[in-house]
Amino acid sequence: MANAATKNKISISREEYLRLRKLDKQFRGFFSYLENLMDIRESREQVKQKKIISQEKLFRHLGL
Repeated sequence: MANAATKNKISISREEYLRLRKLDKQFRGFFSYLENLMDIRESREQVKQKKIISQEKLFRHLGL
């Protein structure tokens, strides 16, 4: 088989590039928001299951 040279790049207009960058930034913000929501949900579940102790109790337990 002969190896054919392939072009790995495409050309797009500056406006399209800026639009895609903006879209990418919005998706990153959205996924960051989802991660925060999931962390909050997990933390609330841990509190419900008494897996978390308050800072005050921890400090008293450590003698601080």
